[in-house]
Amino acid sequence: MFTLGVMTDEISQDLAHALDVIEEFGVGTVELHEMWDKNICELDSHELTQVVHMIRQRGLAVCDIASQFLRCYIDDLDAYNEHIKILERSIQIAPLFDCQLVRCFSFWREDDLETHWNTILERLELPVRMAESAGVMLAFENVRSCNIGTGAETTRLMETINSPNLRVIWDPGNAYVSGEARPYPDGYELVKPWIVHVHVKDAVLSPAGESVWKPIGAGKVDYAGQFKALADDGYDGVVSLETHYFPEGGTREEGSRESFAGLQAILTEQGIVPN
Repeated sequence: MFTLGVMTDEISQDLAHALDVIEEFGVGTVELHEMWDKNICELDSHELTQVVHMIRQRGLAVCDIASQFLRCYIDDLDAYNEHIKILERSIQIAPLFDCQLVRCFSFWREDDLETHWNTILERLELPVRMAESAGVMLAFENVRSCNIGTGAETTRLMETINSPNLRVIWDPGNAYVSGEARPYPDGYELVKPWIVHVHVKDAVLSPAGESVWKPIGAGKVDYAGQFKALADDGYDGVVSLETHYFPEGGTREEGSRESFAGLQAILTEQGIVPN
């Protein structure tokens, strides 16, 4: 059975407060993206020591180093080289938290995926070798703002590269806003052999086609079906709340509280009890 997690900065940039809220939720696993207005990979050694202490003091587990690796333009080689340094830093940081997963992306979205497909593959060769050498897992997230956003596109990438050190952060909400009308079951059934981590967010599309984030259960993603499938398929990784939603005039914490309540309601309806 899967475990629940929460991305800390979806609650607050104040890490201590975010961890307090996560403990209030009864969740024992966190995902580290930003704290104190810095990405985890931008923290200095003193700040990292603080984070490690705060995590250990509460007895929490860390499921993913949520770096911004390869959120850069594909034709900007200087930026690519800087992002290789981000990956190096992520690989250094991961063992501090007994963590195997390091997040990666597929470069900022271009107009035509096919035109850039081979370049994406070429640019991923070195990162995959680095992950294999270091014994970490590059966890690829599908996202609308980058070149690969749907389950179908993600599956094509996994089948082409075929490395045991490149796996998938499956984000059904991101797949939906990327144009996959039914992330579950359509995208999920394609990508599930490679899933090592799951993000949870919900959305609708505006009349103009823009993403409008919603509390979990209030959007278009079939999370009842998705959670049941994960349980039935024996997925034993983390399902991590990364809601992106906050109410008009409200805060990220309020949005995460509302979304976590929606997530729990769906799990209860389905009779699913996470680890």
